[in-house]
Amino acid sequence: MTSLLMRVPILGWFIRSAVNGSYAERIALILNVLVLYGIAVAYVGYPLVIVTALTLTGLYLLGLVLLTSQGLWSKATLD
Repeated sequence: MTSLLMRVPILGWFIRSAVNGSYAERIALILNVLVLYGIAVAYVGYPLVIVTALTLTGLYLLGLVLLTSQGLWSKATLD
């Protein structure tokens, strides 16, 4: 996934410098992503916050289901 994102011109430079760089460059990447999200909220408005929250809720639920259903995926039998 990161190799695919590294091919995007500007975002790829940020990710590549965060992966290969120092701790300060990782913090700068996080701040850049947060500022871009803030600009998107200012441009699109409150519905972007709602859609983001609903998307994260679905991903959280999917993570819980995958985490708690590990017993269904194992090949061991209970005797």
